[in-house]
Amino acid sequence: MSLQVQQKQRSLTENLPRPSLQARGFLVDENGREIAITERMIQQACEALDQQWVAARAANR
Repeated sequence: MSLQVQQKQRSLTENLPRPSLQARGFLVDENGREIAITERMIQQACEALDQQWVAARAANR
């Protein structure tokens, strides 16, 4: 790989956000900014779903 290509790749990665090690992905907000999805965000979403969960009722036959 040429030095010019290596330098270009390096400059592209320098502009990326540096999420914590626990980032699992990114959301893009209305302004186009990337927000790291953290383990805590996933846990909060799961907790909210657990609170809303309702057991299915048996169907009448």
